[in-house]
Amino acid sequence: MIRAARLAIAVVVLVAFAIPAVAEEIGLPRPVPPFNQAYTDGPDAWGDCPLGTAGCPDQVCTTGCLTTAFASVLAYHGVELTVDAQASCTGRTRTGMDPGILNDWLRAHGAYGRCAQDPIGSCCLVWGSLPAEIELAFHVNRSDVGINPVASVVIDHALRQGNPVIAGVHWGAFCHGSTTQSEDCHWVVLTERFGDTYTIIDPYNEDATSPYGVRTTLDAGVHGAYIIDRFVIVERVNTTLGPTESPASPSGDPSDSGSVASFVAFAAVLAAVAALIVLVTAAGNR
Repeated sequence: MIRAARLAIAVVVLVAFAIPAVAEEIGLPRPVPPFNQAYTDGPDAWGDCPLGTAGCPDQVCTTGCLTTAFASVLAYHGVELTVDAQASCTGRTRTGMDPGILNDWLRAHGAYGRCAQDPIGSCCLVWGSLPAEIELAFHVNRSDVGINPVASVVIDHALRQGNPVIAGVHWGAFCHGSTTQSEDCHWVVLTERFGDTYTIIDPYNEDATSPYGVRTTLDAGVHGAYIIDRFVIVERVNTTLGPTESPASPSGDPSDSGSVASFVAFAAVLAAVAALIVLVTAAGNR
């Protein structure tokens, strides 16, 4: 009787640890291209390009994390843009998607505006002026220490649907040595739920020769452990995607991975309960 009870407890404990590991791994159907805002030394480097218009003194390498994050997500969604030689920072006509192309396109389309933290020029992204192929949904994380349960559910659902999440984050009490800015100090791309944290693409890589951002986790960002302030779900709304651009996973609906995980977890619970019943019944008949 005692031996059977111990075995039953062991089974339940094993399942209790296994279920979260299965249920909390939520990823996108394909990788998000990582870009480095500080890429200043290499072919078609964009880091030194001016960001914003109307005399904005900023550069992509210094304040272009949001533009760089959007370039990664737009590339993931298969959005390509063309900028002519006159509008291009490189002086050449370019087509595709990277932070340089997106920044040039935003500048040419008046997609930078004025904001309180930048008194000189138009340095801040105008959300409504992004390419029409995407749709944005804005959310707030109402927590100063981690991710609010409601925000976590919303983020997880977006990832299951195959939509990356761009998040404004801070670390510590203040950011960049500023005594005034304590929110949205940096922008990153959330790509996967991994246990109790999220895998991200950090757009800042101090290696100026690398065009690639840093793949890491939310609690181990380039600047430190990040706390999300607000986040934006980016969905592709154009229905004319080609076969290589489709956000669907090879097996169909991007939510299939979440459904499979839920089914596996549910089946594990049933198996554990059935095993417990059998063991207890057998012990009682002895």
